[in-house]
Amino acid sequence: MTDSDRLRVSGDEWQSGWARLASGQTVQLARPVERLGARTLDAVIVTAPAGIWAFIRGRDALVVDEGTNITTLGALVLAAFGAFLLTALVDVVYEVVPTAVWGQTLGKRILRIRVVDVASGGVPGWRKSLGRWAVLILPLAVPYVQIPGALFFLLCVLTIGHEPFYRGWHDKAAGTLVIKT
Repeated sequence: MTDSDRLRVSGDEWQSGWARLASGQTVQLARPVERLGARTLDAVIVTAPAGIWAFIRGRDALVVDEGTNITTLGALVLAAFGAFLLTALVDVVYEVVPTAVWGQTLGKRILRIRVVDVASGGVPGWRKSLGRWAVLILPLAVPYVQIPGALFFLLCVLTIGHEPFYRGWHDKAAGTLVIKT
């Protein structure tokens, strides 16, 4: 059974703001502006620790120490790479774990929206949460393809406004839906 078979628009209206799940449950959909607000809050929360870490490491790298064998440029590159790894780790823990367990990150909780499994209407679980995260974020993390990855990310996000259930590619791939709580 496909997601299209599991979801029905309430009435015959396109983007009515409501959907009926296969379980018979009718849910109110989170609007694109609410989803964008939650994504923005989450991005700030995830990148802040790495930004602080990179600033401190980068500042320390600029202090020339004659006893080290590493160049200042090398230290800056290591600081940037460390910030990237820290961001990736924080993002996986921040995004996947709470989505799998509660259906919400802090940003979604603040804006009173949550991710649900299309089939059951319950929390998405580990596999769907990881899949949803991977489709959206991993293209940004592949070395040397950040620009196409960023374009893919934008397309994933922009498709939310052009689908009857406000779902992006990452939602479709994972079989999830974002609703109001």
